[in-house]
Amino acid sequence: MRSVPLKYNYEFSRVYKRGSFCIGRYLTVHCFNRPAGLRHNLTPVPHDLVRVGFCANKKQLGAVGRNRARRLMRESYRLIEDGIPVGNDLIFTLRNTDKVPTFDEISKDMISDLIRLGLLAEEV
Repeated sequence: MRSVPLKYNYEFSRVYKRGSFCIGRYLTVHCFNRPAGLRHNLTPVPHDLVRVGFCANKKQLGAVGRNRARRLMRESYRLIEDGIPVGNDLIFTLRNTDKVPTFDEISKDMISDLIRLGLLAEEV
C-alpha cells in the first residue's frame, strides 16, 4: 500500500496553497510535491507514500450523489495508483455537474489530468 488518505484541514490547505493544479472536464486535480524533510509538530512526514484526498461539492448532487462520485474517484485512482511517483499529495475534486459522471468519464478525465501534471506516463 503506497497511498494513504489526507486527513487534516492543514494538509488540504498546504496542497491548495503551495501545489499546482489541472482542471479537466469533470475533475480538478491539485498536486503538491512534498519536500524530503517536511515535518509537522516535530514528526517527519514520510516521503515514500502518496497521500490522496477526494472531494465533492456539498451544494450539488445530494449526499448520495457525492458519495457515489467519491467512490468512483477512489476506484479510478486505485487502478492507476502504481504509476504515480511517491512523495506527492493529491486532491481530486468533482467539478460542478448536474449528474454524477460515469466511471469511464471520471477515469479518462483523471488519467488525462495526471498526464498534464506530469505525474503519469502516457502509456497507462
